[in-house]
Amino acid sequence: MARDHKVLGEGPWPEIGAIETLVLPGPHGSLAVRKHTPTNPTSVLSGALVYIHGGGFTYGTLDEFEVPMRLVAERAGVITYSIEYQLTPEAKFLVQIDEIEYFVRWLFDNASAEGVDANKIAVGGDSAVGNTTCVIALKLCNEKGPRLALHVPLFPEAAFPGDTLSGSENQTGLYLETNGIYEMVRNYLKNSDDGRHPYITPLNAQSHTNLPPTILVTNGFDPLRDVGHAYAQKLAAAGNDLTYVHNPDLTHGFPQFTRFSAACHQATMELADLIKAHIG
Repeated sequence: MARDHKVLGEGPWPEIGAIETLVLPGPHGSLAVRKHTPTNPTSVLSGALVYIHGGGFTYGTLDEFEVPMRLVAERAGVITYSIEYQLTPEAKFLVQIDEIEYFVRWLFDNASAEGVDANKIAVGGDSAVGNTTCVIALKLCNEKGPRLALHVPLFPEAAFPGDTLSGSENQTGLYLETNGIYEMVRNYLKNSDDGRHPYITPLNAQSHTNLPPTILVTNGFDPLRDVGHAYAQKLAAAGNDLTYVHNPDLTHGFPQFTRFSAACHQATMELADLIKAHIG
């Protein structure tokens, strides 16, 4: 699978105003973060999207998401930050959550120096780290941490999808196959971890109230379609500000395919417009 991912991380790249790499002393060693500054930010102090790339906690590189990160930054007029968190199986739960939370809190503390409006900081991520996007929002809320302006879980693994209709319908033949998720979960969790813990399965959180505004996206051809929809229902029932987008004809991972599919490119641009409406 790592070989299959390689082509997604090859250029050429869309134009961007500026790009730099931050290296911070993270909680589990040095943490690299790629910063994309748009050509025309929407404001002097810009909105910012902290993005966590998917890959089942096991695969994925920043280069694989370079195209959508540049497209979103330019279209929305916001700074995007992509975190190079540690991958499994070497780094287990909670390492990834620790690293992502560390950077989010760092950005709030250093917003002005970064040219960022601390009132316009969002966190987003896809697939397995769509899960982590939900977890970060829950954790900051539970701990009365800094208030996110937005969180953007894309086709999140809000719960394990093995017994869902979408899990049954998407067993094989598409980008993410249901039974492949077992390998990724096994890589992520230690034998002693409780899979029902809300920071592993955010659908199980005791409360989903008072979370930041949300853009949640699901896709028709995706094993995670139904658990993502269930999480959207939880957020709506708890009274949160929710924008729910369903792409019936797209597969899991569509932002990675913007260079190869007009439909994926359009969906990514529409997502960028929604982000701009919240933090642009």
